[in-house]
Amino acid sequence: MAKSHTQRKNITKEQVEQAVQAGVAVEVFTRYVKRWSKAEANKILNAEPVIIPAKWGLQVGKYAIKNLTNTWHVYNNFDELVNAFTSKKSAVVYTILLQKGRYTQADNLYKQDTRLSKLAQDRTCYIHSRSCAIKRNDMFLVDVLDARITDNAIMLNSAKIDLEKTLNQAKYLKGIWEKPL
Repeated sequence: MAKSHTQRKNITKEQVEQAVQAGVAVEVFTRYVKRWSKAEANKILNAEPVIIPAKWGLQVGKYAIKNLTNTWHVYNNFDELVNAFTSKKSAVVYTILLQKGRYTQADNLYKQDTRLSKLAQDRTCYIHSRSCAIKRNDMFLVDVLDARITDNAIMLNSAKIDLEKTLNQAKYLKGIWEKPL
């Protein structure tokens, strides 16, 4: 009979112990690398507000921005809702202002965005009420709602202009956009 080149060799206890120790060492090293990479990623995210796109939205430093039914919700690192915005640009600038310590400007931006959202909802309500009044043939209410819609359109345009001014002003704030993102 021919000699087999794939002959099984007996494994000694020393070889088993070495393999187990090597496996434990690899597992310990893997845990260390995972912990280290997570700590380094958190250092980078906390040091500078880096904008990272994700499949659920954006990660801006310590904050997550998620799109939910035409509003952009800002969550902190404990996944608690901080605020909701009508535009992504407002949400991103708000989180950057918060992380840079510019709380009054961030609060001003939030108030302007909230005002814009309220006026847009009012306009939708007025238009719906007007269409219902037309169906009921109530011309007095139609005239009143036309006046409200006109006033609301003026205030809505003013709110949009104010919000755009604030967002454009945030572009030029020292210390926010100095490093390329």
